[in-house]
Amino acid sequence: MNRRPRGRRGFTLWETALVLAVLAVTLLLAAPAIGDFGAQKQPTDADALLALLRDSRREAVHINALVALRMDPTTGRYRVDTTGVHGIGTMKEGTLELGGASTLVTDLARLQFLFQPTGAAFADSVGVRGPSGTVMVTVDPWSGVARADAR
Repeated sequence: MNRRPRGRRGFTLWETALVLAVLAVTLLLAAPAIGDFGAQKQPTDADALLALLRDSRREAVHINALVALRMDPTTGRYRVDTTGVHGIGTMKEGTLELGGASTLVTDLARLQFLFQPTGAAFADSVGVRGPSGTVMVTVDPWSGVARADAR
C-alpha cells in the first residue's frame, strides 16, 4: 500500500484573515466616496455671481477694510472698491459671465453690495433668470454670506 500524501485543500486561517483585512481597508477608504455619490450640488445660473460675492466678502475680512461691489445689471459690468485705513482703491473690475441665456433681473439701475471688515453686509437682492428658471440671490446682513434660492 503506497499512499501518496494529498495536496492541501482550501485556505489557512492566516490567509483568510489577511484577505479580510485587505478588504476591510479597501472598504474603509472607499466608503466616503460611495456615501457622497450623487450628493454633489447641481451648478446654478447664479454661481458666477455667488463666487464674486464670496470673494468680495473674503477680501473685506482679510484686509480689514470696507469692500464695495457695484454692478450694472443690464451689462454685467462690475467694480470692486476698498476703503480702509490705508486709503481708497479699486481692487478689481470686469464683466460678470453668467452664461449664454442667463440675465440679471432687478428694478434697480445699479446693484450695490457693501461688505464690512467683520463680514457683515448691506446688499441688494437680485434674480438670475436662466434656462433652468429664476434663482434669487440674497446676502445675509449679519454674516455676509450670499446664497441662491430657487423661486
